[in-house]
Amino acid sequence: MSAESGSESIDIQATPEAIFQVMTDIDSFPKWMDEFKEATVLDRDDQGRPSRASFELDAKIKTVRYVLAYTYPEGGLAWESEPGGDVKLIKGSYIMSPAASASDATTVTYNFEIDPGFPVPSFIRRQAVKMIVARALGGLKKRVESGA
Repeated sequence: MSAESGSESIDIQATPEAIFQVMTDIDSFPKWMDEFKEATVLDRDDQGRPSRASFELDAKIKTVRYVLAYTYPEGGLAWESEPGGDVKLIKGSYIMSPAASASDATTVTYNFEIDPGFPVPSFIRRQAVKMIVARALGGLKKRVESGA
């Protein structure tokens, strides 16, 4: 079984700081992403940003639990699952850059990789990754632009 990955970008009418605020408000994820049953920050770094968080996700075929460790590369947020969860690997990032479309917009690129570690037909894995990437970006855009 191998990992499946996807990447997509979207322009959001907001500053990188406003977007970053929503990205790192992990405890609120279940309010704007239906598949999240629980999202809890476990640890914070010396700047108060989440460094570890636990999640419970309704993956339709089963409930999935995992813990992500966060890092903060220039212009974004990155994560990787810790061993011991219900999936073998979850890895991803949000990277922000100035949008070419408008001076008051930010382009956010979402990169996502998953290896469930249990049998899932490849066409279902591909469709799931496409859906996860689209929903993550669409949900982020809606949440940020609504001013929530």
